[in-house]
Amino acid sequence: MSGEVAVFIDLENLRYGLLNAYGVEPDFAVIVEKARKYGRPSVIRAYADFTEHPPEITRQLQVAGIEAINVPVKRSAGERRGQPVERIKNAADMVLALDAMTEALDADTAGKVKVFLLVTGDADYIKLVTLLRNRFDQRVVVSGVPGSIANDLVRAAGEGDPLDVPAVESVDTHTLKTAIVAMVARGPAPLEYWTQRIIDQWSQDARQAIPGTANQKRDVIRDLRSEEVLVREEFEHYSRGRVTRTILNRDRAREFGYLE
Repeated sequence: MSGEVAVFIDLENLRYGLLNAYGVEPDFAVIVEKARKYGRPSVIRAYADFTEHPPEITRQLQVAGIEAINVPVKRSAGERRGQPVERIKNAADMVLALDAMTEALDADTAGKVKVFLLVTGDADYIKLVTLLRNRFDQRVVVSGVPGSIANDLVRAAGEGDPLDVPAVESVDTHTLKTAIVAMVARGPAPLEYWTQRIIDQWSQDARQAIPGTANQKRDVIRDLRSEEVLVREEFEHYSRGRVTRTILNRDRAREFGYLE
């Protein structure tokens, strides 16, 4: 098929969608090949705060010929129910939408019809999709992670073409529990102590080489708590006051065969 293709990738939606559902990192070459199916890619951009993702993600984008648009997350202090909280505002979706609108305006001015390949499944892009189609008369194709694409987004675009994802191999639960217990046992805890949330986050990091999907890991972490292998306890921190940490009960871990 001839013509130009403009590709806009919501990296956070793509990456976490794949990790949560399939336990795999994005293959950006697959996205480029999908774009070529519709024509000649003239613009391929991925949007994220890249400090929130492993450095190899940026390198893989460069190898695939995809421009990385860094949009720093804005953080501010707030309060909820009398407790201090950190508010996080991610503007990557807004920058993506503005760039797509600019690309559509240029195409409309030049009398061109492009294919806009949006790599996301987020329903927040419905307004963008309808503007690209109705205001600028451009063709829109939604290509997100299978099982995590909003139906309304596809209906608004008129076309959906989910990403191809490799088959997920079954992971033995005992093997997965053993790997997570080993991670906690060898430490060190990133904030002087472990919490269930940090254990979850670290188990998802590719550098830990723990098999399975994000959902599988969360399930076994809950199992480890119910087995009292991971135990929550409160203690007095020298600077944070009364806090809750998660500790490893090594005796219970040995009983279940998760630790030698």
